Amino acid sequence: ARELANIAHGVAKSGRGGALGALMAALATPLTSRAAECNTQELANVAWAFAKAGHPDPTLFAALARAAEGHLGAFNAQELANTAWGFATIGHADAPLFASLARVAEERLADFSPQGLANTAWAFATAEHAAPALFDALATESALRLRDFNPQELSNTVWAFATVGHAAPPLF
Repeated sequence: ARELANIAHGVAKSGRGGALGALMAALATPLTSRAAECNTQELANVAWAFAKAGHPDPTLFAALARAAEGHLGAFNAQELANTAWGFATIGHADAPLFASLARVAEERLADFSPQGLANTAWAFATAEHAAPALFDALATESALRLRDFNPQELSNTVWAFATVGHAAPPLF
């Protein structure tokens, strides 16, 4: 599983993921059957890689979601943000996974980078998963570190809150 995840990550990181669609398709089948063997980094990397490469595979993402749900307590902040981003980017808004991601992320937002906070807000808005408690916590944590946000992170955060219609007076 590790080697397959590393190949997928490398292909996506190369920027040639779209041109190597046949390779991504070939990786999807064994990754689907081995998703339960992946550790948290591998699960996050595979979701990120297939999203970055623009290669939706509903069967793979369903397997990743089920595998991730069993290990979310072990995910670090970046893995949580990357998983949410990958699923949202590819358009696989798995409601049970996003509900679980919201609960775990809410408890760990202090560990997120500004990019992780912004990407998580963006992912939940893109997936149309409002998660009011998560957005309350995102507003509080983001307000504390607003000066650390770059313009893109600030823009993504504002867009996410507007998209889900979540008022956050302390943040704004």
